[in-house]
Amino acid sequence: MRKINEVLVCRRGGKMSISFGDALKAKKIREYFNDKGRIYIVVDATSDDVMVPDFLKGDPALRLVLNTRMPQPIYIRDSFIESNFSFSGVSHHCVIPMNRIWAAYMPDADIESGMIWDESMPETVKIVLEAADELKDKVEEQMQAESTAKVDSFDATKGRKVGHLRVIK
Repeated sequence: MRKINEVLVCRRGGKMSISFGDALKAKKIREYFNDKGRIYIVVDATSDDVMVPDFLKGDPALRLVLNTRMPQPIYIRDSFIESNFSFSGVSHHCVIPMNRIWAAYMPDADIESGMIWDESMPETVKIVLEAADELKDKVEEQMQAESTAKVDSFDATKGRKVGHLRVIK
């Protein structure tokens, strides 16, 4: 069977589907990694197809650092990233499917400065980010309102504050 948007490959006796979107994501991650030398990838580790240590499974926003100075090779394939990553000094063989990577960014920058793939982002993360954006907007509105109120309560002609009290001479 042949699909236009997917290619089937065999890996360790099983079949895995590779989409052209994953291959494009892999290319972008490869270029970004080669350009920056050290990046974070953010992985949805809640899925069974993500091979990470058991104590990291279930994290919808697992950050893994990729560094060109790491002694082990890091393989960025069209459908997955594979390497022996070290956690607390213990090496673990990890396989991260491309469709489970939802962001890549530089460690010294914020996530918005990198790349985000919304279609791979877990719903729980989307909900948290939306709530954080709403809270940020409310705080900014409140700060703007307080700033405007302070400006309104200053009488520029007399150089003193006026409020609900009257100045009596």
